[in-house]
Amino acid sequence: MNAGADGGLTHPTRSFIIAWFLPLGLCVAIATALLWPVPGLWLNELDLLPALVALIFLINGLQTRTASLRLEPRFGRTFLAAALINLLLSPLLGWLLMRFGGLDTSLALGLLVMALVPPTLSSCIVLTGVAGGKTLWALLMTLGLNFLGILTVPLLLGLLAGGTIELSPWPLLFKLLQIVLLPFVLGLLLRPLFGALVAVRWLGLVPTVCVIVSVWVTLSASRQSLLQLSVPELLYLALLVLVLHGSLLLLAMLTSPLLRLATEERSALLLTASQKTLPVAVSVLVGMGSSTGVAVISCILFHFLQLLLDSFLAPRLRRD
Repeated sequence: MNAGADGGLTHPTRSFIIAWFLPLGLCVAIATALLWPVPGLWLNELDLLPALVALIFLINGLQTRTASLRLEPRFGRTFLAAALINLLLSPLLGWLLMRFGGLDTSLALGLLVMALVPPTLSSCIVLTGVAGGKTLWALLMTLGLNFLGILTVPLLLGLLAGGTIELSPWPLLFKLLQIVLLPFVLGLLLRPLFGALVAVRWLGLVPTVCVIVSVWVTLSASRQSLLQLSVPELLYLALLVLVLHGSLLLLAMLTSPLLRLATEERSALLLTASQKTLPVAVSVLVGMGSSTGVAVISCILFHFLQLLLDSFLAPRLRRD
């Protein structure tokens, strides 16, 4: 294991651990939900999922330095391109896959939800750093896209899935404001009071643990439906997930030359515009009710495969 001058882990090693902690944790969550669902079922009855999602964004707010949030040349048009790809073109691609992909209704709904949500607040920033890209750009884009996503997700979900489910966007918008935006703003306000806590290294793993627990609880509640899925069905779902994520990567790659971005700026766009956040997707499914439990499988698979693919891609972007 690599060690730094202070006896701790070097930055590449820490980045590797952070990038892989979630996918490995998700594998453990899936196995536990299948083999021992009782604790997860008990936690599901306590309705802890909204609180877990709120805790994720509270900690993200605590860890965000407002002094570093400043604009740079070319950032404005790069952010607009990321918003177009991540929040508008991605939902359209997700709708096409839901409409013509031939998936089970619940799995297709989960894929559409994942296509709708904004980028993750953690993984794409870590991977941008691994790629040698501008992590500040990645942070600013993920924050901005998550705030916009609070508006676009419920509106577009009601529009694109209107023929499949009955959903009013406004209650979902209110729930997202409660468990995403308000906790994040509260974290920003509390940061000056908890400076010592923010410096604790393990704090950054708490959101990841919350995601893993949320997936474990959700899968435990939908275990019977999960066991009804066949291996070919899961493999086909994985193929559609790779098609969607690969399409977003390709769109970002094609857009970068038009924006005349430097290599480090291109990496930030590529790894932000193509990524999707699992916590918001879970919160959307929670807001839609228990009948969408199987849909979380699509979200989990998307998140796992995007991390797997982007963790392989990021170091190669550094060498370009």
